[in-house]
Amino acid sequence: MNFIRRSLLRLALKGTDLSLTEPRGWSVLGGVGPTWAKVNVNDLTQLQISSAFSAVRLISEVIGSLPLHLYRTTETGRQRAKDDYRYEFVHEQPNEYMTAAEWIEAMCVSLATQGQAYSYVSQFESTGRIVSIQPVLKTRVTPEIRSDGGLIYHLSLRNGRTLDLAREQILPVRGFGAVGELEGFAPHRLHGNSMALTVALDKYASDFFGSGGRPNGILSTKAEFGEKSRDQIRAGFAKYLQDSREKGELPVLDGETEYIPVSTPNNEAQFLESRKHQIGEMARIYRVPLRFLMEDDQSSYANDQQANKHLIDYTLSPYTNRIEKALNSCLLTREERRSGMFFKFDYRGLLRGDSAQRAEYYNKMRQAGAISQNEIRDLEDMDRRGPDCDELMVPLNMAPNSLLQDILVGDKSTSRGK
Repeated sequence: MNFIRRSLLRLALKGTDLSLTEPRGWSVLGGVGPTWAKVNVNDLTQLQISSAFSAVRLISEVIGSLPLHLYRTTETGRQRAKDDYRYEFVHEQPNEYMTAAEWIEAMCVSLATQGQAYSYVSQFESTGRIVSIQPVLKTRVTPEIRSDGGLIYHLSLRNGRTLDLAREQILPVRGFGAVGELEGFAPHRLHGNSMALTVALDKYASDFFGSGGRPNGILSTKAEFGEKSRDQIRAGFAKYLQDSREKGELPVLDGETEYIPVSTPNNEAQFLESRKHQIGEMARIYRVPLRFLMEDDQSSYANDQQANKHLIDYTLSPYTNRIEKALNSCLLTREERRSGMFFKFDYRGLLRGDSAQRAEYYNKMRQAGAISQNEIRDLEDMDRRGPDCDELMVPLNMAPNSLLQDILVGDKSTSRGK
């Protein structure tokens, strides 16, 4: 009953009728309604598609493995705000039963499958200090714009109670959506027909090979019989085929009975080509390169670093950017944001090249005086050396332009004095 109340409230807020002549209303109850392939697709069945599951898992697990830091801006640049109590929530453990990686994965799964992610921010009423951050199901949260223009979130608890939460008590991460919508688009609602076709292909393959590869057909006989006899013959012949398949026996028909196949052969129906095409469809929906779905990709990359950069730029960045902005808006005050505090994912581990590429990069950065030996050892997960390895080294044949002018002027004065 609690689920029905939440669904009716969601319909009322959107101004959608729930009637037999209004199919859009029934889609709120979990699925997208009838599809062209006559297969219902919902939040669960879309993950039963292997390519969709692989894409969602790739996005969520890769982003979950990225370190998430809280930074503050200082006069010398940015630095990690490890002394801030909120740093531990986003970097280590947001609540008692989840790690930061699991929490981020859960948000990304909800974003990729439902277009929206919510987390409940528990706070002390007296001080406003955060106690925990817990992800909640999208179906348990209903946003509402009040008459005064304010935004409130209705959170349905497991015991049937409903909490009315203010903006600072909920962490909403909105996926790709349209103007006027408080929540993002769910892929299975927009691309239900494409996903249903993939499910239908899997079902056809299961039915075909489950029947021993025997195609559908018509049982033809010269004998005359009524409708009741026809049903009995059909049921008896189906049982005969099933028994013969289970026992490994060859079915035999009498001389006046003929079985005429009417199914299209798999090669003519391009069954394998259709299944392969649907993998590309899922890759387009979730915007994941085919090579990351274990499928042959025509695009070529110079190395794995370039392939990972392509994945970051066109697949992962929109997710991480939305999460970063949501964290900045919810967990930081306006004054803190203006002072230069912000949350940021660290992509450096994902962009690491092979040993030869890293050695060349470190050598150039070291010669330019940009990093020290200890910083290089940190990037390679090696123990630090003594304080002498913290010094920045510069080439002796290079100097700032202003210093070079002083040197030239000094040389001219010396030569004139002589």
